[in-house]
Amino acid sequence: MGLKKRTKFNAEFNMSSLTDIIFLLLIFFMLTSSLTSPNAKNLDRPQSNSKTPSPQNIALSITAERKFFIESEEVSRGMLEERLLVRIREERAKNKQKGIATEVTVVLNVEAKETTGTIVEMMKVSNKLGVRLILATDPQKK
Repeated sequence: MGLKKRTKFNAEFNMSSLTDIIFLLLIFFMLTSSLTSPNAKNLDRPQSNSKTPSPQNIALSITAERKFFIESEEVSRGMLEERLLVRIREERAKNKQKGIATEVTVVLNVEAKETTGTIVEMMKVSNKLGVRLILATDPQKK
């Protein structure tokens, strides 16, 4: 009886698990990059050593030329409160659908050289609309 021994070693590598991991990483990085709100208008923001993360609901940017932007949409000063109110209602409706009970936060991006009067004016608007306003800062340079 002629039985042969099988001494061949199969050196194949299964790539399916590796591709699954790569796709999961890709999805993770795509989701986390869309959650961050970059400095929309490339402003020279004030610097701070605070490392407190902020909720990114609505971004309000004011350029040195006194142009107002909600997210990336330019808005005139006269329509600012009305457009902010619309965005706040949208954000609250979105949170309610998701079952999230967080308050809406407006993140204020201004130039570092902007006057305090502008920041106080935006604080008054946020108080009038019933939302929390926080000032976005850049990390302090060492």
